[in-house]
Amino acid sequence: MARHPLCLAMLACAAVACASVDATPMVRARAADDLTCPESTLRVRRDYSGTYTALGCGKRATYRSVCEGTRCALAREGESLQGEPLSTPPPEPVGGRP
Repeated sequence: MARHPLCLAMLACAAVACASVDATPMVRARAADDLTCPESTLRVRRDYSGTYTALGCGKRATYRSVCEGTRCALAREGESLQGEPLSTPPPEPVGGRP
């Protein structure tokens, strides 16, 4: 059975994209505040859909992230995403707004 080279290339690119952005430090800091638990005692697990689970001090919190480049927005389960806007607004026209 021959493998389709384009499919393999797409899978490789997807794997690299998923592995290149990691919001774990952001999740750890947010979970420490949400769970009132020292960062050093938290365990953070990540799945490939951008969902993170933080465990510590007998508590658990689930977060989802959306990252673009090195910027990420983070939300606890049930919240809307917060953080820096992921897309940059268009520049103002020269001379200001009309």
